[in-house]
Amino acid sequence: MLAGCAIARTGTGSPVAHGPAAFEVTPRSALAWHRLGGPGRIQVEYGTDAGFAEALRTPLVEVTADTDYTAALSLDGLLPGREYVYRAVSADGARGPVGRFRTAPERAGEFTFGFSGDIEAGHQPFTLFESVVRRAPDFFFLLGDTIYADVPRAQFTPTVAHYRDKHRENREDRHLARLLAATSLRAIWDDHEVHNDFDGESPYIHEGRQVFREYWPVRGEGGEPTVLYRRFSWGPAADFFVLDCRQYRRPKGEADGPAKTMLGARQKAWLKDGLRASRAPFKFVLSSVPLHGPWGVDRWAGYATERDELLAFVRDERIAGVIVLSADVHAAVDVDLGTGVREFIAGPIGAWPLCRIVAQARQVLQASGRFFICDAFNWGLFTVRPEASPPEVELAFIDHTDAVRHRARILAR
Repeated sequence: MLAGCAIARTGTGSPVAHGPAAFEVTPRSALAWHRLGGPGRIQVEYGTDAGFAEALRTPLVEVTADTDYTAALSLDGLLPGREYVYRAVSADGARGPVGRFRTAPERAGEFTFGFSGDIEAGHQPFTLFESVVRRAPDFFFLLGDTIYADVPRAQFTPTVAHYRDKHRENREDRHLARLLAATSLRAIWDDHEVHNDFDGESPYIHEGRQVFREYWPVRGEGGEPTVLYRRFSWGPAADFFVLDCRQYRRPKGEADGPAKTMLGARQKAWLKDGLRASRAPFKFVLSSVPLHGPWGVDRWAGYATERDELLAFVRDERIAGVIVLSADVHAAVDVDLGTGVREFIAGPIGAWPLCRIVAQARQVLQASGRFFICDAFNWGLFTVRPEASPPEVELAFIDHTDAVRHRARILAR
């Protein structure tokens, strides 16, 4: 176990304004992200020894205003199932703060991961992240609304400059910075990275996507620069399918029917093919918006024909172990409607909880008979136990006081 990852600097001072952060970790690679305070040249040194003995280094790269002084450098030649430390090094030898992450394993073994969503700058400090750091998951999912670009509405302008300002505003939060340095993340956008309830016809997708990728690096399916959906595995026990529920969807106001899509034909076919081919006992589908339930036309309830098609596909193909994780509605809910697909909704991390903004929400949730949190910041912690007989996963919903409010256990079939 690596420990003591203290900040290490030379006399010239750290070159880093924001970071470090590790993204898109696999058994053999990772993306190391930093943002500089201005133009410069950096590389990243990385290794398994906390003292950086025999550390590897990436090539030097030029960091410019074209990417808002952000850089995501690929760390290659990694070993599976190992803990790594990494830091930025400038051309003049100045070193940045130390980050750490664990690579994905290639063999079966117990692991943990967290998920939640919704971080609005007006709710800083994001102290919920201290609970995540304390429990040290192997990785963390941020399921959308990584910024609220359109809050406050009077100051919203759908420009690259504005989106960058909002991302930088959240990166100033020291609790988010601690999480980013402590483990690896994967993120997907929802609507507020562009504007409220945006769909595939928004004229500002390009600007919002450009800046989202600057601050939340993505290795999309096929390596295409516009693609945000992707699949990865964490050992043989779990496959993960990260969905893009925004840039391919039809407008929410359209009448529901076969032509109304949230995923688009290509992404939907990719998801079906992946689920059908998966041999992992657990298949986690990451959707920024809830799949089940009457949450309004901007969620899957407004795309019910496509939702029901996907649920029928899972049923007809007899695909077991599908678990949907979602966010967006500013509440945590354990959803089991007997469809064969279990869903867990988490959040918010730092935004108004549902019962603070919708007066009747508590009454409706209580009537459902399901577990919920609608008045507190929260996140979900999964423990995957592939060596149990049968393999199992356990979820703990954890609130802003670090209290476990609910547990659920799912066995592989």
